[in-house]
Order: sequence, then structure tokens, then C-alpha cells
Amino acid sequence: MPGDFSVLCLSPPTPHPLCFPSSRSLRPCLAQTPRPTVPRKKGVVFADALGLALTTIRHFSPSLFDDDPIGLALASLRVLRPLYSIPYTLDFLPPSKDYSDFRSRLVKQKVCLEQCTVQCASVAGTVRVCNIGFEKRVTLRVSYDDWKSHYDLHCTYLHNGGETDLFSFRLPLPHCTEQAAFCICFWCQGQEHWDNNNGVNYKLHKVEDRGGQMQRPYW
Repeated sequence: MPGDFSVLCLSPPTPHPLCFPSSRSLRPCLAQTPRPTVPRKKGVVFADALGLALTTIRHFSPSLFDDDPIGLALASLRVLRPLYSIPYTLDFLPPSKDYSDFRSRLVKQKVCLEQCTVQCASVAGTVRVCNIGFEKRVTLRVSYDDWKSHYDLHCTYLHNGGETDLFSFRLPLPHCTEQAAFCICFWCQGQEHWDNNNGVNYKLHKVEDRGGQMQRPYW
């Protein structure tokens, strides 16, 4: 059966052109600061020119003490150490000054003081003994009050020299020490051998204080 049809046609919307701003209208976000055409000259002025005192500047690395706590401890001891020490003098010459006498005493006594010197507030020295046995012990018998009392100081083994052995010692000198005396005992194979400097012992005394003597560094 024939009928009437109505056709509705939808046309697409008319496109609108996109508008882009011209590149000439864009401005940078950061503004450039104009540089001076002529570079500025740098000048150096010395302290003495201004009437100031010249000083010495030293640069220290902070990591030096952070990585080395021992170095920090030693630096503290340098600050705390005394500037002056009481001088002492030995009342004898080291036996090794006369080598022939030293050798004869060593053969006779089996033990003999070899070297000795005063170092700040202590006496350092070496002792030579005959190698007559494997097990040995060397001690200093020390007195600060003319032998009213005494104590024994053990020596330290250094090295073997074939027929002889070498020991060392460091004898402290307390601040109030006026004098000191010592002799040496060498024990080996159940026997004691003594070096008492031909019966008079090894002695030292404090020198008259004349304002103090500048102390040597400990290190």
C-alpha cells in the first residue's frame, strides 16, 4: 500500500577555525640580565697596606682527627704537656765509653750497663748480658732515698747478639726526686749476677734550678 515518507537530513556542524597566537607575541618566562660590555677588574689589597698586622693562616682538614682518634689524643697531650722539666745529670760515664774495660767487666760479671742517658723526666739505657742460658731476667734495683727503700724495675728484651743479649730500660724520675741510684741484677740458670758499678752503684742527681730547661718534645 503506497504511503508518504518524510526524510529528515541532518547536516554536520560548520567547523570553526582554530586560532593560534602568533609566535611574535610569545614572551620568555625568564628575563635575561644584560651583561656589562667591559669586564670588571679584580684588585688585591694586602693587610700591611691598610695598617693591619700580617698573620699566618693554616688550613686543617676536619677529617684528619675524625679518622684518627689517636692523632687527636696526641694533639691534646701536646697542649697539656709541661713546657719545662727539671734537669738531671749522671754521676758516672757509661761503661761503653771505655770499650776494653766494658768487655772485661762483662766477662767477669756476666752483666754490665752499656749506655745510659737522661731524657726529660726519665733515664733510658741498655744492659748487655752474657748468653749463658735461654731463660733470663734482668732488673734494675732503684732507690730514691739513699737505699732507705728500693724497688725493682724489669728491663725489656731487645735482641740476641750471639754470645750476648741486649736489654733496655726506662727509669722514671718523679717530680720531687732529688737523687737516684740503681744497680743491675741478671738472673739466669738459678743464679744472680750483679753490676753495681764496682761497688758504688750508678747515681744521678738534680741540677740546680736556673729557671728551668726547655723540655724536648715527647714525639
